[in-house]
Amino acid sequence: MRDTDAILALLADIKELLYGIALLILTGIFCLLGAAFPDTWGIFLLFIGLPPAFSGVMYVRHGFYRHEVVEHPKKQD
Repeated sequence: MRDTDAILALLADIKELLYGIALLILTGIFCLLGAAFPDTWGIFLLFIGLPPAFSGVMYVRHGFYRHEVVEHPKKQD
């Protein structure tokens, strides 16, 4: 693997982390709106928030545990 490939892999992991965090924030908004409306709209918003929550957790988990950055010492001649 070249050095640029490692950078691209790290950027892909960061992208997945940010996307997962955005989905979790969206889920939080749905849950807060669901708690604000005590009728059927509240239950509906809570159920709409469940799939993005699961997806966000999986994106964050995948982005966090996917790659490992390892630095190799440079050889001096």
